[in-house]
Amino acid sequence: MLETKIPKLDIRLSASLGLIGSTPAFLPSFTQGGQRAIAGTPPERRGALLLTPPASVERRTLSDPSVEGLLKIFENHQHNSLDAQEASVRLSPPQFDQLKAALSGDPSLDSYVKDKVRVDYDPQSEDLIIRMPTPINEFLSASVADEIYENIKRIAAQTGAAGEFAAQIRNGASSRILLKEDTEEEGTSNVGCAWQRHPDGQFQHQKAAYPGVVVEISYSQDGKDLGKLAWQYIQLSNGDIKVVIGIDINDVSKSSTVSLWRAKYVREDDEDVLDVEQEIAYQPFQSSNGSLVNSTQVVGLALRDFAPDELCEGLGATGLQITYARLAELLIQAQGMQTAREHATDGGVRSSRKRRRPAPVSSSPDRLLSDDETQFRLDEEKVAEEAAAADDDFQLPTRKKRP
Repeated sequence: MLETKIPKLDIRLSASLGLIGSTPAFLPSFTQGGQRAIAGTPPERRGALLLTPPASVERRTLSDPSVEGLLKIFENHQHNSLDAQEASVRLSPPQFDQLKAALSGDPSLDSYVKDKVRVDYDPQSEDLIIRMPTPINEFLSASVADEIYENIKRIAAQTGAAGEFAAQIRNGASSRILLKEDTEEEGTSNVGCAWQRHPDGQFQHQKAAYPGVVVEISYSQDGKDLGKLAWQYIQLSNGDIKVVIGIDINDVSKSSTVSLWRAKYVREDDEDVLDVEQEIAYQPFQSSNGSLVNSTQVVGLALRDFAPDELCEGLGATGLQITYARLAELLIQAQGMQTAREHATDGGVRSSRKRRRPAPVSSSPDRLLSDDETQFRLDEEKVAEEAAAADDDFQLPTRKKRP
């Protein structure tokens, strides 16, 4: 099992990033503009001009240092001022709620984080992990998902219950999963304490609340504990996530392996107890020198693995499988894609066409206004104009005709 650690990022250093106690660059304009608008307005109408500051102003003054540091990390990624890297920080559940609220107040950053950044959160250990997958991780996860989905589509083309069932399974890619089922031995629900996960792959029936099959890929030093992840997916979904496939991509010193965990109910004291069984335990499919290992063995999935039992009646023994040889082939392809993309000497083919490079767009602070700052200025001007037009004692300047 992979037991490397993700480098910790001390969020207390956020003050050194220029966040704590700093003043947004646009604040003088906001203050002066408000004063100019109020100065020419009767006292009884001034209350209408006391606009709420932009979300970024409020966020900077209300968030605690840990949340501020995370927001700065996200902003650095958004504006490409920080190399893509993973980070792990400690964040309590109340702080995590505050982070979500702060992001909601900044639509541009919130949209970027939801679309581009994978954030996993464990409220029990209070670990928040920012994942920036490598090309090899993304290419392999996409290829494995495609392989599974092609098998599903072949079953969906059949007639009968199996075909109808398979036709309702969708590839969920790395979309967010919130795990918030019963977390106590007695079964008491702790719904406010949600585990947030972005798997590398997942497949979900249209009528199911959770994906039935999840894929997680661990690449060398990324620090994923696949066994722990599998346990959380299965147990915290109350067994609705039935199967977790884990793939360890290792470096030249170790073989790359595949594992499979499955939900299993055992009878104890006349009760069904949910357990997690590891059917495939870190079996190598590619050696450290790149050769095939156990090429005829397979990762097998039953069609009923993709949804809760309540949706699986009449499916029979229909299933699908991926051979270890196919996994090794997909891994070789992913490794080649990463080499072509990132290695300067033996990388992929690039265009030889010469072109004139246009002058870069100005990146001065005055030009880099965020969406909320720009909108606030527009709202500020609009309110000032409306107030002036509605004020009987105030006349807008007009041009006089020459006599």
